[in-house]
Amino acid sequence: MRVDNYRSNCERCIHLHLCRDTAADDQIAGHRMRVRRHDALYRAGDAPGNRIYCIRSGSFKLVLERPGHDEQVIGFAMAPEFLGLNTLGAAGHSTSAIALEDSEVCCIDWDRQAFRGRSQPMQRAGLHALLAAEIRRAQQDALLLHHTHSRQRMADLVLHLSQVYRNNGYSASRFRLPMSRCDIASYIGVSAECVSRLLDQFRRQGVMQVHRRDLTLLDPAALERTAAGTEG
Repeated sequence: MRVDNYRSNCERCIHLHLCRDTAADDQIAGHRMRVRRHDALYRAGDAPGNRIYCIRSGSFKLVLERPGHDEQVIGFAMAPEFLGLNTLGAAGHSTSAIALEDSEVCCIDWDRQAFRGRSQPMQRAGLHALLAAEIRRAQQDALLLHHTHSRQRMADLVLHLSQVYRNNGYSASRFRLPMSRCDIASYIGVSAECVSRLLDQFRRQGVMQVHRRDLTLLDPAALERTAAGTEG
C-alpha cells in the first residue's frame, strides 16, 4: 500500500471542509493512500488509531471474518463515502476493508477534527452529519437484510450503485458492478448462482441489460417498485 503526502484536486472534494488547514500542521490529515485491488486498507483486529478514511476513488468491500466460517461480506463502500467511522473509540477494527479495484483514500485524524470542531460550527456540523449517516446506513442495512427477500435486496443494491454513480457525475443508467457475483451473493445472503438468476430475471423482464459486470438500467421505476416490495 502506497502512502503519499501530497494533496491534489482537494479543492474539488466535497469533504474539503473536514480537513482544510490541517495538513500543514498534522501530516496524518494530508496522507493519501493508494490501495491495490484485493489488498486490505485495514484488517479486522488492527488498531484504528482514531483514523477515518475518505474514499477518493475506487471501492471496497467490508468483510467479517469468523473462525471456521466463510468470509461474510456485510457492506460495500464507494467514493466519496467514509470508512472507519464505526470503530471510533474501539480497540480494533471489527471488519476488514478490501479494495475491489485500485483505489485511493485520504486518511483523516478524527481526534484533531473533533478538537477543531469545538470552535468551528461548520466543522462540527460536518462531523455530526458523518456519524448520523453511518447510523442511518447501519439501520437501513439491518432492515434490508432481515425484512426483505433476495430479489428486493438485489434491486436495492443496484439502485444504490446507480445513485452513487450519479452523485459522482457519471451515468446513473449505465455502469459497471465493481464487485463480483460471489461478493454480492455473500452480501445479500444467497448463492452466486442465485445472483446470476436474479440478474437474468431482470434482463428478461426488460428492467436492465446485463453483460458480465456491465449494467444498463432500462426501467429504473420497475426496479424501485421491486426494492420497495410493491411490484405487481
